[in-house]
Amino acid sequence: MEIGIGLPTNLSGTSKSLVLEWARRAEAAGFSSLCMGERLTYSGYDWVLSLTAAASVTERIRLLANVVILPIHPVGTVAKQALSLDDYSGGRLSLGVGLGNPLEDYDVAPAPREGRGARFESHMETLAELFKGDSLIEGVRAIGPPPVRAGGPELLIGATGPRSLARVGRFAAGVTTWSFSADPIETRSMFDVVEQSWKEHDRPGRPRRVCGCYFSAGPQAAEDLERYFREYYPHVLPGQVESLLSAVRTVTPEAIQAVVREFEDIGCDEFIFVPVKTDLAHLDHLAEIVSL
Repeated sequence: MEIGIGLPTNLSGTSKSLVLEWARRAEAAGFSSLCMGERLTYSGYDWVLSLTAAASVTERIRLLANVVILPIHPVGTVAKQALSLDDYSGGRLSLGVGLGNPLEDYDVAPAPREGRGARFESHMETLAELFKGDSLIEGVRAIGPPPVRAGGPELLIGATGPRSLARVGRFAAGVTTWSFSADPIETRSMFDVVEQSWKEHDRPGRPRRVCGCYFSAGPQAAEDLERYFREYYPHVLPGQVESLLSAVRTVTPEAIQAVVREFEDIGCDEFIFVPVKTDLAHLDHLAEIVSL
């Protein structure tokens, strides 16, 4: 199983210098991916900016958009961004897309909350066509640059619910999911839904299976986790901060190492550890803990 790490670009206090050094150090340490999600109603950086900056100072490490809120965007714009970043990085982009949470990001985009599921499916179908490098409008040139790889960037669905997970077999190369408690049983049940969808659509091979959770490392790991959750989650999941905090176990080396073993055992292809603090020491600690 590969081990990826989140960029600290959705955290308060992030900066250009931190993003660039984090990307360099993550690649040098041997992490498989740099992960960056999308939030509009928060002070962190945009996903395209962040992953392009990371691509500029790295050569090998994958870039995982995890996840882009697809229904709030014009699909042609997302295709342009993804094809551009994939070309710029030499074919290293994996594009994770989902419905997004919280829904207030729809309001500020602005984009209608209503019909977002149907819009998501329509956008996925269009992305697959645009990623072939062909134009969908007669007499109009295709959205470019041309795909680096046949079929364009790897396309993953970011999901935790059964309905969204079941879309993978129809639309994507795999799934990128999430577990606050890094629960292998919970996650294996999500993978089961994805694999059943894969079979129902008679897809060859098997889907790519990715999961992630928060981590905190170092002498004040638990305190750093709590500080972040109390800053961020009252605005995202009001009333759930205490239960979320109690669920997260990845604040000790032993727990992080246990997660790696457990997720290898359930067939996870890549596990992404997402930081809660803009501190390069957290990256260094994690690399030591997972023995990269």
